Amino acid sequence: MINEDIEQKETGAEAHAARRVKIVKGTVARLRLDAVASLGFGMSRTAMAEEIRRGRVKVNGVHRLDPSFAVKLADVMTLEGRGSVTLTGVAGETRTGRTLVSLEREVGDRL
Repeated sequence: MINEDIEQKETGAEAHAARRVKIVKGTVARLRLDAVASLGFGMSRTAMAEEIRRGRVKVNGVHRLDPSFAVKLADVMTLEGRGSVTLTGVAGETRTGRTLVSLEREVGDRL
């Protein structure tokens, strides 16, 4: 039984080591799904809104079809075929009223 626990811990460590993350920082007008996800995935907000309406985006494992869905800290947004983005920080507002955000995007190996 002790050996099994050790093997599981080693397997978990290997899985964590294989995960690569890219930090993305930027500003959004509001904490809407289309705005935050478009920043994280590097695409236009209009294109992201279309992906959301097509049902290709999940937030915390649940399909969301409304681009104006309010995201919050630690939400995980997944886009089919593109990976996932986690909202890791909300730092406040700029002088112009935009919200500073920090995201972690899982980076996979491309074959």
